[in-house]
Amino acid sequence: QNLEDDLQTLKQLRSDLERHSDPSLPARRDLFQTYFKALCQVETRFPISPEPDHVNALTFVWFDAFKPKLKASQQNIHLEKGSVLFNLGAVYSQIGLTFDRNTVDGRRQASHAFMAAAGSFAYLRDNASMKVSVGSSTTLDLSVECAGMLEKLMLAQAQECVFENTIAKGSTPGVCAKISRQVGLYYEEALA
Repeated sequence: QNLEDDLQTLKQLRSDLERHSDPSLPARRDLFQTYFKALCQVETRFPISPEPDHVNALTFVWFDAFKPKLKASQQNIHLEKGSVLFNLGAVYSQIGLTFDRNTVDGRRQASHAFMAAAGSFAYLRDNASMKVSVGSSTTLDLSVECAGMLEKLMLAQAQECVFENTIAKGSTPGVCAKISRQVGLYYEEALA
């Protein structure tokens, strides 16, 4: 494939995300994952940035999730990757909320979804956040601090599901206390 074909593929995937043709959360998750993989593949073939020897015909725009009037606009593929990771984490957290936490299996599935959300936010924090903010203004939601806070919040949610299952199983008070302590620690770390 050539450069034009790759760019067209990216545009089509991004368009699919914007159109919401299938509004189900698993479908959105799959689209974000596919788009992120495509961004990673394109990045290895040709860098997208304002540098003179890079592809600089693409400008990525991201609106802050918490203050939608604020936006970042960069010729930086890392802004797009960061926004996709943020959205992937958000979708995983929404998936976690769909499970029936009155059942053991529902709590287990919710915990897995919250852990996947935490993983997305951790990857954002450790990889994309620092590259997004280099040399440009960006939005607060893509910052290292925000991604870290969201990671801890999702870990707390996942651990809370484990705690609920521990209580439902009738575990000893000592085991319940240890697990509940970890829930509290994750929430404290999210607030820090």
